[in-house]
Amino acid sequence: MKVHITLVGGQPAPVYHGIVATNPDRVVYVYSVGSQSVLDTLKKEIDIPCDDVPPLSPTDPQEIVLLAERLAKKYEKEEVTVNISSGLKSWSHLFGRVFDNCPNASVVYMDQNNVLWNYRSMEKQEGFLFDMHTLFRLYGNSIENNYKRFSDYTGDDEGVISDIEQMRSFNNRDFNALTTVLDQQKQTVLRTQPYGRFDLLRTSNSSYSYVEWQKTTTEEVGFVRLCLYKKNGICKEVVLESPHVVDLVFNSGWFEYKVALMLSKWDRSKEICMNCHFPYKPKVDKNETDIIVNTGTKLLFVECKTQITHTTDIDKFRSVVKAYGGMGSKALFVTDAPMSEIAQKKCEENSIIPFSLQDSHLGMSSESALFLLLNTELFNINTK
Repeated sequence: MKVHITLVGGQPAPVYHGIVATNPDRVVYVYSVGSQSVLDTLKKEIDIPCDDVPPLSPTDPQEIVLLAERLAKKYEKEEVTVNISSGLKSWSHLFGRVFDNCPNASVVYMDQNNVLWNYRSMEKQEGFLFDMHTLFRLYGNSIENNYKRFSDYTGDDEGVISDIEQMRSFNNRDFNALTTVLDQQKQTVLRTQPYGRFDLLRTSNSSYSYVEWQKTTTEEVGFVRLCLYKKNGICKEVVLESPHVVDLVFNSGWFEYKVALMLSKWDRSKEICMNCHFPYKPKVDKNETDIIVNTGTKLLFVECKTQITHTTDIDKFRSVVKAYGGMGSKALFVTDAPMSEIAQKKCEENSIIPFSLQDSHLGMSSESALFLLLNTELFNINTK
């Protein structure tokens, strides 16, 4: 019988992936009172018979060794793997020491790149199934019904992006005032009403810019009419139609989609979720992220802003990644405008990959430069 003994700590992902990788007949969870909730979550996701043991002391070496030796004796005729990826360092050391002397056992470690290392054979296994939605459930933060699939966007959605960017360039101030910098009342109208209009009166020349919209329904594709006036009275108007046009025009949705479109062409991109909202979690102020990419081995969280106005946005983003993605996830902050030196430094201090579309990229296209950067950084192990 294949028996998998796994140490359970604050990070459930390496425990889950270790079980998936070894495919055992029976699992033994070693946990403490403090990791009981993690154990309960794991049992909901794993339908494999398990042998219960009482909660283990986090520090008492005699108690830790006693349990390790008892389990080694109980399963001495079985094929045993001991996963030391999670749990406490005191457990990892003492369980490793006990089972290293057992000829029927292998001590294994699942790293942040979803690679299983066998410390007896000194070999590795990889290519295991990585399910991002299971990972979120393991951390108690399911995003089901709280995100948009990138695959739901259409060629018509992609086709309106250049028109949106041209209108933004024509009159950046009015464009932002009408579509991006919205007060709470306007945000509520935009969120709850099927159609509407915002006006921006310029008393100096009695002209006004405005935007009006109608959301997509099952019967009709949505549209946005955007009319912008410059101070000299010159006007530019455009009518945009696509299934997600309202989401794209307002709140910089066009920029988020532009970045997601780039990432969809990356060969490590398996699934892309946009506008992801998480349930409230203690000590996290902003419980959402613009884009999450399943790379097949770990998650890439992506924050998109045309420019960084407040560097506190970087801190908030890092808090969200750590709270909802676990230690192994990567973070990417993408801006349209070049980042300040302070912002870049703060990204690096928070283990966030900074990237600006307007940087020179040594003559490469933004897309090529982004892919090169991600391929370089993806498999680096996070230290904090």
